Amino acid sequence: MSRREIDNFGNQNIFRGSDERSSFDLLESGSYSSRHHSGKRKTNVAHRDVMGISASKCQQLADIIGGEVISSTPVCTIMRLRDDIKATILGLPTRSPLALPFMLTFENNSLNLGETVLRQKEVNPMLTALRRRGLIVTAFHNHWLFEKPRLMYMH
Repeated sequence: MSRREIDNFGNQNIFRGSDERSSFDLLESGSYSSRHHSGKRKTNVAHRDVMGISASKCQQLADIIGGEVISSTPVCTIMRLRDDIKATILGLPTRSPLALPFMLTFENNSLNLGETVLRQKEVNPMLTALRRRGLIVTAFHNHWLFEKPRLMYMH
């Protein structure tokens, strides 16, 4: 079974099957891992404002998505790993943050950037969900050759 949807920009999206969930659904359901490296939450935050975003505000944003503050200077950078993807590259299992990221940055100038790894079947639902929320996708690409499952990265 499939359904067709035309978004506000005139783009056609076709959804097949009933098990497809957007990464927003995965995020809200807690399918992203908030543990990184040793499994212990670490923060690299200084207690001062950086480009107008305080370290405590950066930590609050991290807490909202269940991620961790990677850096609060020069911009607030938050990461959370996808723990629902069992990926291999060249046949070897990986849990690398380079392969399985959900990363966000927040700056005082209203520029908020992000990158998330997506399974191929999650691309259209995620793109539609972002557009519905008025967010602009600026890049979509792959990082790896010989990975399983097929992983795509959206900014």
